[in-house]
Amino acid sequence: MDENSIAVIIFIIFSVFVPASMILTSKTLRGRTERNKVLDSPYESAETTIGENTSVMKEYLHYFSMFIAYEILVAVLIVWAPIARVLPLNTSIAILSLLGVGMVLEAFVMLIAKKRD
Repeated sequence: MDENSIAVIIFIIFSVFVPASMILTSKTLRGRTERNKVLDSPYESAETTIGENTSVMKEYLHYFSMFIAYEILVAVLIVWAPIARVLPLNTSIAILSLLGVGMVLEAFVMLIAKKRD
């Protein structure tokens, strides 16, 4: 194996180990407390809720997915932009078309999610 492969493997191991160790440490150090049903109960201005509670995740899930997809597209653009002049023209066209297709597909997903609601 060459040096680049070893560096990638070490990075993958490190990127899995650090979050896992943080989660395990926080679960170990925090105290076990009894659940307080008053604090966990839903309320609106100290009144009992009338009607049905709506889920924020269900209502805004398509916005979250759009944000993640556009964030990935921006990350690709940030990596591609500085080396765009060095790359051959057909590679730049392929990257731009990939980004365009990604944006169109995300807009399509957004429209489908809006129609379901």
